[in-house]
Amino acid sequence: MPNRETTLAASILTRGVVLTQRSPSGVLTPPRALHVIAPAPFGGAESVVAGLTAGWRERGGAEVAALMASEASSRFVERVRALGTPIWEVRGGRRGYAREVREVRRLVRSQSVNVVHTHVYRANAVGYFATRGLGVPLVATVHGYTGGDWKNRAYERFDRRLLRRFHAVACVSPSLVDRMLAAGLNAARVRLIANVPGAEDQMDRAAARAALGLSADDRVVGWIGRLSAEKAPEWYLAALEKLEGSVVGVAIGDGPLRGALNDIATRLGGRARLPGAIENADRLIPAFDVLVLSSRTEGTPMVLLEAMRAGVPVVSFAVGGIPDVLDGAGWLVTPGDVAALARAVSEVLDRPAEALRRADLARRRINERFGRAQWLDAYAELYRIAGDTHS
Repeated sequence: MPNRETTLAASILTRGVVLTQRSPSGVLTPPRALHVIAPAPFGGAESVVAGLTAGWRERGGAEVAALMASEASSRFVERVRALGTPIWEVRGGRRGYAREVREVRRLVRSQSVNVVHTHVYRANAVGYFATRGLGVPLVATVHGYTGGDWKNRAYERFDRRLLRRFHAVACVSPSLVDRMLAAGLNAARVRLIANVPGAEDQMDRAAARAALGLSADDRVVGWIGRLSAEKAPEWYLAALEKLEGSVVGVAIGDGPLRGALNDIATRLGGRARLPGAIENADRLIPAFDVLVLSSRTEGTPMVLLEAMRAGVPVVSFAVGGIPDVLDGAGWLVTPGDVAALARAVSEVLDRPAEALRRADLARRRINERFGRAQWLDAYAELYRIAGDTHS
């Protein structure tokens, strides 16, 4: 529990005097933030929360509390706790918004929180209503929208309207910035903060292949993500079916399309493997000769950044923030064009020198533009903006 001096400092910070400051080493240090998220076991939003909580602690022990709204994933809770971050689980159920709001409100007060940072629309709503009248700046990261049925699209429209009332908003891709501005958000409160690769070490190629049961000679076309409509894994399998020669497709993940995809994989025989969800799957990317992103919609996917860091060539549909990151350092094709996706994968496999050139360019780009120190500074600056706006 915070002592009297910590509580007093937090109360001063909350009034908008300052939400970030520079340490003697010159780096920006964060306030005491409460992250609110309804997590899946793995994903981009989850990686951002894990990265921020770990990063803040690395910067001199700044305290960050992560809260899981609704039915939290036990795997993700364990992951965050392993980083040394205090975490509270709020289980409100499918229609438990009121309980979640009460619990978040209680935590803001009891833990001397001076900024609330929310992720994805359910958490955005809970965070907004929980902080009303408490005098605490409210920040959100927009990770992307999946569309889907009318109900989900209605939730997303409500989310964009609600975000107008937040004190600062981060977007993970330029296209999301444009979408927020078109929805009426104040441009002074919106910042582009692209995702960065995780801090975890990746396996070497031999170890990653052994973990997946692959041989050294296999030509491996990889895919990682949630088996759901917005990620379009069926398009990946359709492209795999069009490839000539001996290839092995490995699609890591789980989700509502698993049954239908198993039927397709059965038809493809040994050419397609669906091993299910694997914790820290990004560490296995070096096993692939090429990574495919077949999504209908995206923000800036972590798996893209991890593949670039690993020096694995990437073939992707040109959606969301992917073209801004990958341009010239991979293969981009027209969204939904499965035949073009297959042709690009064939080019990677048949032109190893060109694949290596682009992969090297991608790795250099990650090292130059997507550093973790700059990323943490950008979020600390976002909190400063929130404090100024709130005051």
